[in-house]
Amino acid sequence: MPNRRYKILVVEDDQNLRLTLTELLRMEGFTVVTARDGDEGYMQAMTHQPDLVITDLNMPILNGVELARLLRRQRGKIAGIPIIALSGNIPDYDLPEKMNAGIDRFIDKSSNDRQILMTTVRTLLGPSNPASNS
Repeated sequence: MPNRRYKILVVEDDQNLRLTLTELLRMEGFTVVTARDGDEGYMQAMTHQPDLVITDLNMPILNGVELARLLRRQRGKIAGIPIIALSGNIPDYDLPEKMNAGIDRFIDKSSNDRQILMTTVRTLLGPSNPASNS
């Protein structure tokens, strides 16, 4: 991965998980911006223009699918940023419908596998990603 420092937006209503994800990503060398729900996440995305978004699917006010749809409707870089959705109950979701919202990857947070998350983050931020060329 290039030396460029990527900015990741973490949108998670569970404070403990939000802090854990933030610490993990910072230890891996990423700049991290956080939000407690999808509405705040949308505002943070517009303000900070992150290179990648990690969002919970189930949140108050604006859920992860609604957040993804809003981001995909924007102009410029923000419309194309990779979005990773986390959920503790992925089998309960209609994934094809969620994929249509513009979510790039789904990760089951109940697996608690940081290796899967970090591999997915690096893959989505790879050289073929438009966000890495900005």
